[in-house]
Amino acid sequence: MAMPYHPVVRRSRLVIPLVVPLLWLAIPAEAGSGRACPDGVGCIWNKADFQGKRAQVPPSGCIDSNIRSAVNSTNRVLQFFVGAGCYGLRAGTLGPGDETSQITAGSATGDCSHGPVDPCSDEPPEAPSP
Repeated sequence: MAMPYHPVVRRSRLVIPLVVPLLWLAIPAEAGSGRACPDGVGCIWNKADFQGKRAQVPPSGCIDSNIRSAVNSTNRVLQFFVGAGCYGLRAGTLGPGDETSQITAGSATGDCSHGPVDPCSDEPPEAPSP
């Protein structure tokens, strides 16, 4: 016994090859990239290769974190330190537009101005006066 002709089945075969390429075009390029970081921001990840949780390096001040990869989308140099508090032994720097998929740091800052208080000095921060 012959199967009846079903035009719906035939159409579905045509739709699938057309839809798959359109889905690929609809996905933004950044969606597939683990290193997506907004313009004007320094981003850090707690795992190598831009994986894990992402946080932002503050434009002023310091972020203490388990830093394993980073992207600098700012116009300033980001400084990385081995320990917390953005002082002491430096783990490295990242210039504007640069990225690193492997770093071991405990804190980062985007503000290393040399004013009255240098957040990037080699000395620990002073304790507040009583």
